[in-house]
Amino acid sequence: MRPVCVLGALALAAALAVSGPAAAADTDAESPQRVRTGAQILGFLGLDFALLYLSPPPAADPPGNVRLIDKLSLRAWSFDASAFATNFVAHPLAGTYFYTTARSNRSAPLESLAWASLASLTWELAEFPENVSFNDLIVTPIAGASIGESLVQLSQWLDRRPRSAGRAALATVLFPMKLVNGAPPDDETDGALTARLRLVGGATLHGESELGVQLATRLVRFPGFGKPGEGARFALAGNVSELALDARSSRSGLADLRFTAGAALATVYQRSIAAEGDGWDLLATGGVAYDVRQHRWDAGPLDAWSSVHVPGISVQLRRMAGPLRISARAGLALTLAGARSFALDGGPASLPITTLTTTQQAWGYTMGWGVSAAPALEVAYGPFSLALATTIDTRYSLDRPDPWPDRHPTARITDSWSSLRAGASMKLPWSDLEISASLQRSLRRGSAGALTRTAGETTALLALGFALD
Repeated sequence: MRPVCVLGALALAAALAVSGPAAAADTDAESPQRVRTGAQILGFLGLDFALLYLSPPPAADPPGNVRLIDKLSLRAWSFDASAFATNFVAHPLAGTYFYTTARSNRSAPLESLAWASLASLTWELAEFPENVSFNDLIVTPIAGASIGESLVQLSQWLDRRPRSAGRAALATVLFPMKLVNGAPPDDETDGALTARLRLVGGATLHGESELGVQLATRLVRFPGFGKPGEGARFALAGNVSELALDARSSRSGLADLRFTAGAALATVYQRSIAAEGDGWDLLATGGVAYDVRQHRWDAGPLDAWSSVHVPGISVQLRRMAGPLRISARAGLALTLAGARSFALDGGPASLPITTLTTTQQAWGYTMGWGVSAAPALEVAYGPFSLALATTIDTRYSLDRPDPWPDRHPTARITDSWSSLRAGASMKLPWSDLEISASLQRSLRRGSAGALTRTAGETTALLALGFALD
């Protein structure tokens, strides 16, 4: 079996080597390099296939291999039995590779999403120990596009800044495939970047103190965004992208962790802003997003939730009048989510095990569909700002088809996770420093059959960091 692994590694090396001489020759080319994209993705899949061949069978899947003819005839399609980290961390990372490979080969965002989808389908057909996975076909390309486009846009924004070793290194870390193939075409639109880097400290009510870090970026890349002028524009070029990381720990370990990424695939921008800066503008997007989070409540194991948003829409309306700025945002999306059953984590023996999905039996989580909503309001006057935001996420279990053909789960499992946050901040007159305070109320609820479990938590935080607007 070792020669198979060697051949897979050679396939990936050969695919990457193909791009070496070509990258320098066509750095300024506008046309997509589709042959090179296909070769590099197939090389990656070849290496992955070799590792699969050497690895033990998946722990929770039925024994034996799945015939290709059953996959092609749609008889071997189901939700899978993989662990949470495999489905909602490993597959998003693979999707990011597929997506950024296509982007570095000059493909536009929508075409790159198609490449990631095709790569995911190819892998599902070739992965002989498992059925074609419905959830992988959705999570891999959607999460890959959400993360990948955000990284590409941020890397290009850094490349447009005055040259420095630090900026060049960070831009490369964010988008390493450009070293292999070059960067995608850039229309030189500078973009408006909002960024926050904060050290946070605080405590939960009747709980332990917490320390952590918050990092968030939002890049809007439209000519004239927020500047004087009138008119409307439409684009399909990843014109709005976001990344955020929020991590806090206490003496007991990890208290809260959340990573989110989102990218607009279609954007409309309209403005009516006078020369002195007064006026309004409207930004409407349709796109994709990915989030993964963990949280420790009062009791039970570490809670976990991850979802992809597809399709997702958002609207932002801003009003500017001198030093006064008012911004209202709202987002709404359908989601495919994987989440631990909050009810079963509190009472695991409440339902017969035969009524649960394989992922719930083996790994403690269930797939489901849901809805995500996120309205927010911010009012700023000079260096001071007040913000109010809420998020609501729901998950309704998807039971069938199970990867085990003789299992027919029937348990109805639902979950929700919501939060309401109020905050205030003030920009200090030194080096973009900002001090802020926030109060957040979080509510987690789950049901499994007749069992219901609810937990609430109030958290107060103080933060000091850098703010770039």
